[in-house]
Amino acid sequence: MTTAATATSYVMYVILRRDLHTKLGWPLGAVCTQAAHAASAAMWIFRNDPNTEVYTSDLDAMHKVTLGVDSEEEIKKVADKLETRKIDHKVWIEDGFPVAIALKPYQKEEVKNALKGLKLY
Repeated sequence: MTTAATATSYVMYVILRRDLHTKLGWPLGAVCTQAAHAASAAMWIFRNDPNTEVYTSDLDAMHKVTLGVDSEEEIKKVADKLETRKIDHKVWIEDGFPVAIALKPYQKEEVKNALKGLKLY
């Protein structure tokens, strides 16, 4: 027996570069802003997607998970993996280089293999 998907069954994943803060010296607020840019852009791009419609049907129940990578090279590898697996996402570019990725809302099971090995930010 399957149950209908609800807003709480979807997660929006954001992948953020740790080195922006730790090695490049960006203020924490600026790093947080990059995650917000990526998430906002993904929500706008995929606003008419059925997953996004369900996810936003109860704004107080939205669930996001922020994962981290340690370098520009790593974030590019994640973006390539998402492209290969046809997982909808937005790579946020700041000052000419990738700083964050936001996936459209997905059920966890749909994307867990593509995100395997990434740790919480």
